[in-house]
Amino acid sequence: MATGKFCNQCGMSLTPTACTGCGATLAASSRFCSACGTPAVGGSPARAPRAASGSFATASGGGGGGATYLPWALAAIAMLAVAGYLVNQNSSVASSGAPDASVAPFAAGGGGGTPPDISQMSPRERAGRLYDRMMRYVEQDKQDSLQVFAPMAMGSFQALEGDMDVDARYDYGRVASVTGNFDVAIAQSDTILASAPTHLLGLSLAARTATLQGKTADADKAWKKFLAAKSAELQKKLPEYEMHAADIEQATRMANGAK
Repeated sequence: MATGKFCNQCGMSLTPTACTGCGATLAASSRFCSACGTPAVGGSPARAPRAASGSFATASGGGGGGATYLPWALAAIAMLAVAGYLVNQNSSVASSGAPDASVAPFAAGGGGGTPPDISQMSPRERAGRLYDRMMRYVEQDKQDSLQVFAPMAMGSFQALEGDMDVDARYDYGRVASVTGNFDVAIAQSDTILASAPTHLLGLSLAARTATLQGKTADADKAWKKFLAAKSAELQKKLPEYEMHAADIEQATRMANGAK
């Protein structure tokens, strides 16, 4: 039998109260007046509803298995939050041109698709594939992606060591110039021009690099040489000229704009 003013099990008041409807005296445990049926004020507290199976309960919740779901629920929420973050990041990348390092660097065409078996590529083919990707980033103004792949692209050409023809030197120099490795770019253009002073790829590489460095006078000088030599050089029908026909046309527009 409970004694005192409050229950020693649940803390409920044991003091009798008066019905707010008719004034009749009510026992402390009454939920309704026996005379008029009015709900008692301060009666037994209503039982909290049981948490649904699988829902998470607060850590301070009553006994039973409800609190057991808390760790799992928090983990699920965390996973959903991460998933939402990644979706937003992918959306941002698609709209802002942020780096796409998640795309295989040797994907077919350099822009996605099923990656080819790079083990079957020669070192020069791998370097060429990375050159194409880097130039695509330049066209798309994806500077972040350019820097992400820069070490890989530069390393692929360095791996060629002494086995570099004019075409490879031009590609190497272009990758170096657009990633800010100007000393390497200048070295490649100088090497090309040392053996062929009017070579269009060597002259355009020198002019492009000087432009990126902000050396306007040097760029103008190289562009003038490029334009003066273009007609005679193209008549040579060198393989590298055919491979870089688009680059040469772009260089021609740049040279005319620099007049």
